[in-house]
Amino acid sequence: MNQSNSSTSAFYTLDGCVSKNLDKTFQALLKVRQGDSKLWQELVKNEAFSSRLKQQGLDEIDDRNLITWDDATLWFTAVRMLNRDSTPIMLGENKNRERFGRFPHHTGSSLQYILDNILSVPSQSEGLYSDLVEHLEYLTERCSEMNTGHKEFQEGKAGLFILGYLNFEEVKALRSMLLGSGWMVSREEPLDGGVREAVRHLNALLMAAERRGAGLIHRQHE
Repeated sequence: MNQSNSSTSAFYTLDGCVSKNLDKTFQALLKVRQGDSKLWQELVKNEAFSSRLKQQGLDEIDDRNLITWDDATLWFTAVRMLNRDSTPIMLGENKNRERFGRFPHHTGSSLQYILDNILSVPSQSEGLYSDLVEHLEYLTERCSEMNTGHKEFQEGKAGLFILGYLNFEEVKALRSMLLGSGWMVSREEPLDGGVREAVRHLNALLMAAERRGAGLIHRQHE
């Protein structure tokens, strides 16, 4: 791949998360903002979920509105996949994480570069391509203000900038789509072999998540 001289201003990670609670917690936090705490109250009845929060120093968790943490910090703390010693599980090899996180182009993002430089295959169903784009956008903009109605997931007080996520089933679906024939690389791609390189490292991280039964949160680090 011929690399651009443009430097990237951010680093991107895909963090392994407990898929069982990933989407449910996200939706619960959105519902609380709308005045509906039912889903949150269901979550805190789960012993594993409540224990995780209490281990982090939160004693009163029944009422989300009494927890001072912002949505990004609360969500990430509740669902991040940990080892037995409570350290975060790192998915994939260092090489794949580094290449995914620092894409050699002015976009900085491997995922955005893929989205900007793939096309549907004329002989294939348009649905195959649109499903792929949808799943990539789950990672790039699912937590955006446009989709949530607020900026808190991307302006976490602890420095968290969460772009999007995939649950375990969506991880498997995206990996299958990337290996499928519903897309092709644009002839206008600025970096020779760039899409294939980005997809290769993304696929390695998706495979690592699949082996763990994990969902993924996509973060940006300044």
